Amino acid sequence: MQGWDITPSGVGFVVSRVEEVMNALGGIVTAYAEDMEGAARSAGTLAPGGADGEGKGRSGLVAAALAEFMTGTADELQFIGLRVGKSLGGAVEATAAYEAGDLEMAAQTQARAAGLVKPDMPEGWKAGRL
Repeated sequence: MQGWDITPSGVGFVVSRVEEVMNALGGIVTAYAEDMEGAARSAGTLAPGGADGEGKGRSGLVAAALAEFMTGTADELQFIGLRVGKSLGGAVEATAAYEAGDLEMAAQTQARAAGLVKPDMPEGWKAGRL
């Protein structure tokens, strides 16, 4: 790597955009769960008469498969939110460290420059003889 090209304002912009998307994703996940529940209800039952008749309380094979699918993917959906949250936190923390390090490096360089000792120059240096 030849150098760093980090702009804290750019990182802040990206973080805010990702947060917007994650907020929207929350609504999408809620709608997804509601849609799956509606699909399971509409899929029918195992007994004749449907949910209003003798089959009340007995979900059909499609509803059971949808419920199993939802259970199986719930952890993955939660993982997305956790991973994105940790990634954003890491980006903010790394940017803050970058800024602090940059300021610290500048202060150290300035201190070293201020403390330079003038070397002994050979005779005739000021006269332009060398």
